[in-house]
Amino acid sequence: MKRVLIVMLIILIYSVSLSGAGKNFMITISGNYFSNADSDFKERYGKRDFFPEGKLSIRLTGNLYLWGSFGFFSSDYNWEEWSYKGAAEPDLKGESILDKLVISGGIGYYIGYIEKNEMSIKVEAGICRITHDIASTLNQIGTNTITSSEETKESGIGIRGNLGLTYGLYKNLFSEVSIGYLYATDKVKVGDENKRIYLGGLRMSVGLGLTF
Repeated sequence: MKRVLIVMLIILIYSVSLSGAGKNFMITISGNYFSNADSDFKERYGKRDFFPEGKLSIRLTGNLYLWGSFGFFSSDYNWEEWSYKGAAEPDLKGESILDKLVISGGIGYYIGYIEKNEMSIKVEAGICRITHDIASTLNQIGTNTITSSEETKESGIGIRGNLGLTYGLYKNLFSEVSIGYLYATDKVKVGDENKRIYLGGLRMSVGLGLTF
């Protein structure tokens, strides 16, 4: 989470420093609900997660612009195991902590006006890199002794599409609602086979933005 805040602060400072150049820049901070596409991921970490995301857009010409974004969130999963079938109480407790990082960038186009009391529709397409850092531990219940620990990484590069609607609130300030989809995969070793996992999914967001 600290990395997210630092990156967002850097983006904000950079945008403010360029504010004198006209309204060629947009910065958006949003809260996102993410629905995972992978069924195994849903079983381990839940169907949905919330994560913050910062996005910087730079106008190319007319209503055409480049954009880049950064998002991050953590999830955890706990489970218990029995040493033999029919045991009354579990003797092992496991925990996995997932850090999910989403870096994206691409090109966008908006129809309308990003001004006070005006609306616009934004269409964006680009590439994304999604990374999972997973730390898993297995503890002995009662003594809390760690019996095993493992760190794994899942990462993939894919595509991303966004469709957004903005409304101008005050001078350079606007609100935005958006829906989109991220697609990226990786292969992990499961037993003697390589299994393809899906890192992306459906994204819905609400945020605020500034034009400079």
